[in-house]
Parts: sequence; structure tokens; C-alpha cells
Amino acid sequence: MDGKRIAKNTFFLSIRMLVTMGISLYTSRIVLEILGVTDFGIYNVVAGIVVVLGFLSGTLSTSSSRFITVALGSNDFREMRQTFSSILFVNLLLSLAVLLIGETIGLWFLFHKMQIPAERLDIAFWVYQISLATTVINIISVPYNAVIIAHEKMKAFAYMSLFDVGTKLLLVILLRYTERFDKLLLYAVSIFIVQLLDRVIYGYYCSKNFKESHFSRDFTKAQVVKIFGFITWSAYGSLVSVGFTQGLNILLNIFFGPVVNAARGISVQVQNAIVQFTTNFQTAINPQIIKSYVSNDLNNTRSLMTTSSKLSFFLLCIIGAPIIIEANFVLTIWLKNVPGYTVHFVQLMIVISIWSSLANPLRIINQAHGDIKKFQLYECSLLLSIVPIAYFTLKATNVAESVFVVHFMVEFIAQFIRIKIVLPKIKMSFKDYFTEVYLRVIPVFILPIAIGFFASYHFAALPVRPLLILILTEVITFLLIYYIGINKQERAFLTDKIGSKINVLRKK
Repeated sequence: MDGKRIAKNTFFLSIRMLVTMGISLYTSRIVLEILGVTDFGIYNVVAGIVVVLGFLSGTLSTSSSRFITVALGSNDFREMRQTFSSILFVNLLLSLAVLLIGETIGLWFLFHKMQIPAERLDIAFWVYQISLATTVINIISVPYNAVIIAHEKMKAFAYMSLFDVGTKLLLVILLRYTERFDKLLLYAVSIFIVQLLDRVIYGYYCSKNFKESHFSRDFTKAQVVKIFGFITWSAYGSLVSVGFTQGLNILLNIFFGPVVNAARGISVQVQNAIVQFTTNFQTAINPQIIKSYVSNDLNNTRSLMTTSSKLSFFLLCIIGAPIIIEANFVLTIWLKNVPGYTVHFVQLMIVISIWSSLANPLRIINQAHGDIKKFQLYECSLLLSIVPIAYFTLKATNVAESVFVVHFMVEFIAQFIRIKIVLPKIKMSFKDYFTEVYLRVIPVFILPIAIGFFASYHFAALPVRPLLILILTEVITFLLIYYIGINKQERAFLTDKIGSKINVLRKK
């Protein structure tokens, strides 16, 4: 395991995340103030339809990273160029397919199934069209982003993210001073402009730094067919993932209207900001998991998998636990006026995110293996049940939060299916996985939150309660990680590193 490279890439991605998270959360607050709750909800649900149509973007990103990383391992420039060109060709074809579906089925759904105020329907149509164009650009950009990840050049993402969020913030601030045009429409246009600029800059960077990232007709039909075969089952997984995510959004719209969509949109913003902590680390370690598995170094693969699982989980606990406990305080400070349902939505979505972080390392190993049919069929068929179960739950209870409880319960079961399919591929027993992962992460999740809620209840009248809760939960979390979360070897390694840093500081 190349710990230095993982640490370096994680550092750049973390700096990127901290800056982008702060700016993005502030930008969301401004957008909510400028657009208002109804228009903010309309944007989230309309853009959500496009996300469903653009589910292939996630599929292509995963597939592209897998094939390009494997090609890099061959050190064959021609194979690398052919792989990139094949993937870009596939992206172009599928972007046309998304455009066709979006202009037919998507439009029908927008006009006939969504609850949108009549006076905002025309604007919603144009927001939909602009969001669809943004999705097409995202799909075409996938191969270039995948090349950067495969080469583990995460510094480029850090710089680009600063440009991305900075430009979005600037354009959103300008919205405040715009009175002549509809602000919801201008916001959608702003997102499109930023995405288009990102696409141009990423393309230029890749063409200058990676010779294989130039489109060439020197690719074979066999390569395209192989990629399509991989994408077919990956697409099923991405369709299910986006389908149940946006399906829940649509259910909330049907049962409760755009105001609840606004609450969910805010909770998604918080969730995405927190999940970035693990996404950074996983983005840095995923290429090494793939390369390790492809080279048949199963000992290193198992080590990378358990490390990725635990550290991803711990990072989310460190950030998420205080927010779960003090969600109302955090949201009030951030938004001032917090839409109904938002507090409970945020708490439940963070819990789901923490548990779901264990799934990614297993998925990466399965993708590295290449035969993904069984994994996708079992996992996705189960996840697909979230929407119908949530529908009947809403019919029975009319409680908006119930959809997230259903999501968590199904995700909990799905994790055991992933384990059963993937562990034999790396010759790891369930007992070893349970001992090394579950028995170490569960206490780190449950105890700080339980103690934090207990303390929050008893110290409710104290003005400094949020600060006390933050300190208490973080101290407990770090102690649990050190004494329970990591094994003896990891603890010895960490202690040695900390000791060496202290000695260096003493000498200075």
C-alpha cells in the first residue's frame, strides 16, 4: 500500500473539500434566500428528474475509471489510447440517448406527474431544458475526469474545485442584484455556464498532461462491446441508485408538495458536504485497490479494503455525530429560517451515509474483478424495493421521515449481500471481516451519539451547549477509534508516527 501517495492525494482532496464545502453551504443559503422556498423546491425536483435521466453519468464514471486504471497497469500506450477513445465514443452515444429520453419521457413526466404551481410551469420547463444540457456536458466530461483519477493527480481537482465553487458563488451573488430576469431561470443558466467552463478546462488539462487523452479512431469494436457489457450491468446499479434517491424525492413531492422538496434539498446539501470527507479518501485509495486486485496481490487488497472501510466510516462519524446531535442549532445558524422537516431529514440522511460508506470498497473490488452481473443483480434488486416500500409506508403513516427509515433498513440488509458476494473473491472469511470491520466501527458510531444526546438533553439551558457537545463527542469518538476502531498494528503505526513528529518538533 502506497501510504504516502494516498496521504498526499487525500490531503489535496481534503483541502479542496473544506473550501468547497464552506463555499457551497454558504452558496446554498444565498440561493434559498434569493429563490424562496417554493422556487428552491421546484429547482430541486425538476433537476432531480434530469438526474434520473443522467444516471449514466455515474455509471460511465465508475466504468471509465476501472478500464483506464487497468490499462495504465499494462504500460501500453496504444492500449491506453484505445481505451480512452472507446470510452469517449461510448459517452458520446449515451449522451445522445439521454437527450432523446429527456426530450420525450422526461418532458411528459414533468408536465403530467409533477406538482408545480401553474404560474411557474413555463419557467420549470426552461429550467428542465438547461439542466438536461448540463447533464449531457457532465456525461461527455466523464472520460477526462477518469483519466485524472487513474493517474492519481488529485491536485488538479483541488484547483478546479476552487474555480468551480468560486464561480458559482460569484454568479449566485449577482442574482441578488438582478431584477429584470427570472432568478430561478438565471440560477439554472449559471450552473450550466460553470459546468461548460469546467468541461473546457478539464479537457485542456488532460490534453496537455496525458497523451492518451486524445480521441482517436484507433479503437476496436471488441473494446467498445466489452465496455458496453460492463456498462450494461453498471447502468442497472446506477439507475437503481439514482432511481430510488430521486424516487423518494418525487414521492415527497406527490405527498407533501415543493416545500418538503426544499427541506430535502437542504438535507442533500448537508449530506453531500459531509460525504465529501470520505469521497476524498476513497478517490485517493480506489485506484490502488484496483491495481492491487488486478495484480493478484490479495493480501494488500484485503488490507486496502478494510482500511478504506474503517477510515471512511470513522471520518463520517467525526464530522456527522455532532451535526446529528445539534442539527437544529447548526441549521438555524446556517439558514436562519429552517424549513419544516429539515432537521429530521438531515439527521436521518447522515446516519444512512455513515452506514453506506462501508459499501464502496466492496463495490470497487467487485468492479476490479470485472464480472459484476451477480453483484449488481442482487444488490440493486434489493435497493430497488426502497421506493415501493416507502410508498406504502407513506400511504399508511403519512410521515415524511418514514421514507428515510425505509432507506436505512434496506441499505442495512444490502450490505450483507455485498459481503457474501465479494469476500470470496479476495479469499476473506465473513468472521474476519466482521471482526476487523463491524466490531470496530459500530461502537464508534453508537456510543458518541448516545452520550451526546444524553448530554444535550441535560445541558439544554446552557448557552455553550453546542460547543460542549462538539468537544464531548469528538473526544469520545477519537478515543474509541484509537482503542477499539483500529487494530494493534495500526495503533502501533499511528503511535510511532505521532512520536516521530513530536521528536522532530522537540529538536527544533
